[in-house]
Amino acid sequence: MQPRLELWQLEYFVAVADELSFRRAAERLSITQPPLTRQIQALEETVGARLFERDRNGVALTPAGSQLLPEARALLAGADAMLARARKRARRNAGLRLGITTVVDAALFTWLAPALQARAPDVRLLQKRQISQQSIADLRRGALDAALIGLPSGTGELHVEHLFDDPLVAALPATHRLARRKRLSILELQADPLFWFQRRLNPAYFDHYEALFRTLGFSPPRVPEPADHHVLLGLIADGQGVALVPASLQAMARAGVVYKPLKEAAVLRIGVAVVHAPGNPAPALPLLLETLRERYRPARPAARPPARRR
Repeated sequence: MQPRLELWQLEYFVAVADELSFRRAAERLSITQPPLTRQIQALEETVGARLFERDRNGVALTPAGSQLLPEARALLAGADAMLARARKRARRNAGLRLGITTVVDAALFTWLAPALQARAPDVRLLQKRQISQQSIADLRRGALDAALIGLPSGTGELHVEHLFDDPLVAALPATHRLARRKRLSILELQADPLFWFQRRLNPAYFDHYEALFRTLGFSPPRVPEPADHHVLLGLIADGQGVALVPASLQAMARAGVVYKPLKEAAVLRIGVAVVHAPGNPAPALPLLLETLRERYRPARPAARPPARRR
């Protein structure tokens, strides 16, 4: 069986040809000289010709070596290009990894996967529902390509693009004294136990609302908020407290729970943003960003030309 030409042997050959020194080539390749010499000899046996001449004056390419060198460079460059293309395809085929916050209703984003599929059928959107802080951590370690998160959040060096706001509403037991009101102020809930999340889940969001509550003079008794919204609504229906939830969650109808708009809706709201790490190489990321912008930032109508004077 005819000996095969190995790419790494060609790398060794090119290094020696560049350096015209086995010692310097070995240092460049981070190996010792003896294995380098053996592999050059093996390559010469495979080719069937001497590639280098060695004497007291140093190392020189033979005619066969001079002819092989440009072909070896082209073959190595072609292998590198092939690998780059294969990696690009692998990233595309692996799908676009998107974290989606659990703070707002998941139904807000059901349109996104079909919209991407219509524009780029080969793009698979891999969605992961989780809290914003977990998505931020996953972005930083490269486990996500982008995330839809709630604001405010501690995003640091990540690129943040605000998309829309989801105002908070009051979720009350249907038997609550204010259940028949069309709209109310959070100050009217001052005496009610408020289901509220723990600071460790999102310090920036927690601190923002603590400062805002102080400004508004709102300081109700707090009870731990369960992570599952269905459990939260069950506790509210049971009369164990009230909650401030994004208006989008009103889609989760629950017997025994009513939702009421708040007079302070202008300041009591959750921002939703798309976040990604600068320089993320995911090929479909620009398409995702463009699709979100078109949805949440519709083009403004063109200004009418001024009326002509008559």
